[in-house]
Amino acid sequence: MERRGIIYSYSVVRSGIEALQEMTPYVLAVVEEKREKRMARIDGYTDKTDITIGMEVTFLADDENGNPIYNFSLGS
Repeated sequence: MERRGIIYSYSVVRSGIEALQEMTPYVLAVVEEKREKRMARIDGYTDKTDITIGMEVTFLADDENGNPIYNFSLGS
């Protein structure tokens, strides 16, 4: 069963720290999953992505530091 969450709040980062600079623009979001909110990166963002509060995202994995990474759900 896929883990899904809902975007509670987000920001599009266009000038990231050096380690993430090549990924810009990217989305940092507070994602609510099972009544718990966590800061996460959302993979798959482009300037053409229509992002909204309440949008569903799908959990992909935790990064090397244990931070969650989600992806925009199909059909969102």
